[in-house]
Amino acid sequence: MAVEIATATPMFQQAKLQREGYMSAEIRRRAAENAFQRAREAGHAVEQDDRFHAWIEEWIAGHIEMPEVARRYRSLLSERSAKRQVRAAAPVVENIQDPSGPAPERPFDLETEINRLMVEDQQTPKE
Repeated sequence: MAVEIATATPMFQQAKLQREGYMSAEIRRRAAENAFQRAREAGHAVEQDDRFHAWIEEWIAGHIEMPEVARRYRSLLSERSAKRQVRAAAPVVENIQDPSGPAPERPFDLETEINRLMVEDQQTPKE
């Protein structure tokens, strides 16, 4: 009987939530899938790099948190940018952007989208 009382205490429940990363893998997977789907529907390109998707799987499993995914992704983008700068060192007509052309689209931010979906999920009445 003492075990039942101990597992019902707010402190025990909070410790359990911390161990589980505040969300179950199922909720994290659904949040990621919804975020990717909304990005596609909004016309944003979704990252195709296998490393990125492996990081998302690590997040879903609860092995890392979203700030770590974001940090790794920023590092990946920096790496790509550095490679483009090296290639762009030699002036090539294809690398010159037309200033009268359309403004570049705002990059999709998975962390912000997942956080927004989590807030929506918490505000949605449960059946």
